[in-house]
Amino acid sequence: MIPEKDIKRYLANVKNSLAVKGLNMKKRSVVYGRKYLRGQMTSEDIIQDITKYITKKNRKFER
Repeated sequence: MIPEKDIKRYLANVKNSLAVKGLNMKKRSVVYGRKYLRGQMTSEDIIQDITKYITKKNRKFER
């Protein structure tokens, strides 16, 4: 298991890399990142969850 301080460092590095390109990390991305690095979710779980989120969001726009 990855120590919490390393997880914080990894996420901070990603946030800084995105900032250089003028992008921001969404809260949802941070949650997925933490769960993945803690071993609580697999990449397949995350892809499924994101797909459900996008599908649900698109349904709202179709109304």
